Amino acid sequence: MNLHTLRIFTKVAKLGSITEAANLLHISQPAVTAQVRKLEQEIGVKLITGKGRGIQLTSEGEFLYEQGLRLFHLEEQIDEKWKTFLEKKEKVQIASSYISTNYILPPIIAGYKLENPDIDVYVSLGNVQSVERRVLNYEADFGFVVQSNIGHEDLHFEKILTIPFWFVVHPTHPLANKEVSIFDLSEHGFIYRERGSSTLDLLEAIFYTHNCPLPKFGLQMQGLLESLKVVEAGYGMTLAPSYSVEEALAQGRLAQVFVEQAEINQSLFICTRKTDGSEHPFIHYLRMNLTDSEA
Repeated sequence: MNLHTLRIFTKVAKLGSITEAANLLHISQPAVTAQVRKLEQEIGVKLITGKGRGIQLTSEGEFLYEQGLRLFHLEEQIDEKWKTFLEKKEKVQIASSYISTNYILPPIIAGYKLENPDIDVYVSLGNVQSVERRVLNYEADFGFVVQSNIGHEDLHFEKILTIPFWFVVHPTHPLANKEVSIFDLSEHGFIYRERGSSTLDLLEAIFYTHNCPLPKFGLQMQGLLESLKVVEAGYGMTLAPSYSVEEALAQGRLAQVFVEQAEINQSLFICTRKTDGSEHPFIHYLRMNLTDSEA
C-alpha cells in the first residue's frame, strides 16, 4: 500500500471533505480525488461516498482511517523520540482516567521525577475510551484505566489494583448510614455519569446482575468531582471510588449507603499496546512503589 496515498486518504477522512484536504495539502481537488480512487483500486474496496458537500466513510473506510491514524501517529512518535534521543532528553506520555490521575499516580509520578529529574512527564486526562484511543494511536506510551471489563483487543491490560466503590448521599438523605437492599436504591434519584465512563458501566452491571431496575434518573454529570459536588449540595445519590470520598465521609459532608450482599469493586489496569516489546521503566517503578494498602 502506497503510504503517500494513504496519508492523503487519512486527511480526507479526518476533515470529511476533499476540498478541505486539498487546501490543507496544497494540491488540487482532482489530484486528491485521483489519489483516493487509486487507493480504492489498489485494495479493491470503496472507501468513501458522497454526502452533501462532504464525504462519508464506508465501514472499510472507517477501518482504514483508524489504522492510518495509528500509523502516522507512530511516525510522529518516532520523530519525537529520535529528537529526544539526540538531545539526550527522555519524555514519558501517560494517558489516565480521573481516579488514577487524582488518587493513585501523583505520589508515583513525584517519586519517579525525583529519581529521574531529566525525564519530562506528560499526563493527559480522559475517560476509558479516550485513554484506550490515545494509547492505540501512539499518542501515549501507556495508559491507566479503571474498569470492570477488559477493553480493546489490540491492547494488553494488566491489573495492578482493586478499588472499592461506595454509594454515597448527603447526610440528610433518608438512606444515609443505613444498610439496605439493592432494590431500595431503585426508588431514589441518582446522579448518572456520562456514557463511556467506567463508573456507569459498573453501575449498570451491578443492577443487571441482581436483576434489579436501575435507580431513578435524577441528572447526568460529566465527571466524578462534579457528581460528588451535587450530592454534597444535597441532591441525590451516586456511586464513587472510596479514594474520592473518604475525606468527605470523615468530615460529615457525605454519608455512605451500605448495600446488603453487594461488595462493589473495580480494577485499575495498566494499558499497553500488544505490539510493544520491552516494559517501560515507569511501569516497573510503579510496581515497585505501590504501597501494601494500595496493592
